[in-house]
Amino acid sequence: MFTSAVRTAAQFTFPYVGLRRRRCSHVYSTMGAFVVLNAQGWVLTSSHLVDEILAVEAEALSAAENPGDQVCTDHVEIWAVPGFSETHPRLVEATVRPLCDLAVVRLEPFDATVIAQFPLLRDVSRDPIEQGMSVCRLGYPFHDIAAGWDAERHEFALGPEAFPVPSFALDGIVARFHRISAESSDETATFIETSTPGLRGQSGGPLLDTNGRVCGIQSHTTHLDLGFDAGFQSGETVVTERQFLNVGAATHISEVVGLLDQVGATYVFG
Repeated sequence: MFTSAVRTAAQFTFPYVGLRRRRCSHVYSTMGAFVVLNAQGWVLTSSHLVDEILAVEAEALSAAENPGDQVCTDHVEIWAVPGFSETHPRLVEATVRPLCDLAVVRLEPFDATVIAQFPLLRDVSRDPIEQGMSVCRLGYPFHDIAAGWDAERHEFALGPEAFPVPSFALDGIVARFHRISAESSDETATFIETSTPGLRGQSGGPLLDTNGRVCGIQSHTTHLDLGFDAGFQSGETVVTERQFLNVGAATHISEVVGLLDQVGATYVFG
């Protein structure tokens, strides 16, 4: 059902990888996804991913004044479009809407010729997203970027298995629409909740319809209390656990279009 849609989305969906090193020499990585929107280098992703980048940058800049051994002293942001190891695109401009967990980012330098196809956004004014319709998210879970630190070169070291990052598709249906409101203003945000959860590494990636059109941007997973407990035997002990349904939440495409119009980034409806 989603074979063509995933093949299409693979042309404009790519992994984001953040490499971090703490003063204690602990090295770790973060993973997310982003959608390349147009030839000017505008991309869509989750605002919580951008917030983490900005926080790390600020922490590294002030590291000299912070003696703690857990402070981040070194970081690298990898926006892994084709050819990224030669061009090293970086975030130069970002606008975020935290309530709907959405960010539009401009990358430089950006070579538009490496993108085989830009996305089509679903135009809900004439083709609404409906409860029960099939959707699929694409992102990059279940892949470990095992990074090290080259003290002599003072840079991160990656093994040959780090890239390319394999994508992972997960389908479901639109379970419901969930609207939240800001506490201090009249701002609202609409999310598409799906019958399957979003996975770590899929944040910022697209929620697709069967034609490969973008219906939303994956944000988070909500754990809905089912209202009952279940028990199981563990040795001589009966363990009781609360039961939850894990549902994915994607920022609705109407929120995406609103933010793109705000910043003046071009897009195409399909």
